[in-house]
Amino acid sequence: MKTSCAPSCRDAVSGGAARRGRAMTLLETVLAMTLLSMIALTGAQAVRMSWQAWDVQDRRSDMLQQLGGVLTHITRLTRGARAIVSVSGPTETSGNLEITLPDDSVVKWYHDSIDSTVRYEIGGVNPGELVATGIDSLKFECFQIDGVTPTVVLADIRMIRVTTSVTIPVQGTSFPLSSAIWIRKQLDALAPPFVDFHATNSSTPIGWTDHGYITGPPDGLLGSGPQGSRVRGFGFDATGYTGPVGTVLVGLYLKTDSLMDDDFLDLQLDRGSLGPMHSFGKEAVKRFDNNIDWFWVDVTDDFAGWTYEDLSGTRVEITNRDAGSGGATIYLDSVTLRTFETAPLTQTFWMTGLGSGTNEWVNQLGTVGPPDGAYAHSHFEGANDRQSYSYTASWEDLGTIVRVRLLMDFYVTATFVDDEFKMRLRSTAGAGEYLQIVPIPALNLHVGLGNQGTVSEDFSNHESWTWPSINSHEVRLQAKGNAGSDGDIHVDAVGVEVRYVPPTEVAVVLWEEL
Repeated sequence: MKTSCAPSCRDAVSGGAARRGRAMTLLETVLAMTLLSMIALTGAQAVRMSWQAWDVQDRRSDMLQQLGGVLTHITRLTRGARAIVSVSGPTETSGNLEITLPDDSVVKWYHDSIDSTVRYEIGGVNPGELVATGIDSLKFECFQIDGVTPTVVLADIRMIRVTTSVTIPVQGTSFPLSSAIWIRKQLDALAPPFVDFHATNSSTPIGWTDHGYITGPPDGLLGSGPQGSRVRGFGFDATGYTGPVGTVLVGLYLKTDSLMDDDFLDLQLDRGSLGPMHSFGKEAVKRFDNNIDWFWVDVTDDFAGWTYEDLSGTRVEITNRDAGSGGATIYLDSVTLRTFETAPLTQTFWMTGLGSGTNEWVNQLGTVGPPDGAYAHSHFEGANDRQSYSYTASWEDLGTIVRVRLLMDFYVTATFVDDEFKMRLRSTAGAGEYLQIVPIPALNLHVGLGNQGTVSEDFSNHESWTWPSINSHEVRLQAKGNAGSDGDIHVDAVGVEVRYVPPTEVAVVLWEEL
């Protein structure tokens, strides 16, 4: 049976549907917005925390890369170092390391505590290139070949532990990282090993007191010789050595009670029947009381080649020549022959710059650089000074210096009798000014353009020469006319000639990376 709904019933049904289709109430809206805000805030917080964690990790990774970059840069180059020039102490937290590479270039790393950077220099160029930033410390600890025993002696260093540190972001804690660097080859920061053969006997003393004290190594026992005295040392024991010798130096361990003023030291060296060599003027020795030191003479080329067998037949005669009144007494402790198996090399550093002075010279730049036919010139009347110096590459450690000479290439336009020409080598490091005078015969040999040539003055024993000290000197030239001569001196080039024994690498492999 079909049933129909009354109108009131239909209205009730349609009214319920209408109520169900109405918009949300205010309370419902507030609740919904609150829930959405909470969800958004929670999501944003999660994103922010994730980004912060990523940022911290990124900065931490960057700092660790800075650490690794410092260690890698130092380690790779130092493993193949030819020499260690200098290194800071093991407790220094802003340390530095300077090495010589196989191509003779010099590299230096150092930490700058002001801006927390590590930099490196090549060839002494400062400021150095940037290696890393944000570095708190850089420390170098050096050890002997066992890798355990600490050492500060450059020649004994076989392992270097490099430690550097950064501050970890947010945590604020220090994070150190270290690397052990084994030096692959035996370092040759010092010159090749040398052998000293000390005189074992002495004879023919004339005027000497306790001349027997000069035999053997230095022991504080001094023989003394006033003006006119002479003593001969001989008997150099070369037992166990044989074959050729590349370099031979004569060494006298001496002092004087005063400057040798107008006297001079005459050193004669005899090798068998080849005869005597070497006489040294008064300027060659500057030793004073309580300032005993070695006086070295390079005699390598004075004979036609040396062998160890020659040493036992070699005699050295030392004479305190009486050239005037007064005079100094020589106090001598030891006479030595020093040998190197390596032959010496020579390098000349030509003047590259001009300094201040009382200049009456024409074309002063003509003296700059090696001889090239361009001359500076000055009249001999009055005192006309010109001085210099700057060198290039003279800071390099090329080995043991055995002789230093001042060179001048020149000619004069007249024969001089009473005039003189002076070459002065002055140390800018406070060692004083040393004067040498070109003798008149040397001036007279170079009369006229067709007779130009080079003269030299030996400065080997005015100080203990090192390669850095070569770069700390200047030269002054002075033309002095005593008799009013009408001549000029023409100078082409001035240089410092350095004779040295080069380092030799010993093929001892301590560490090899496969």
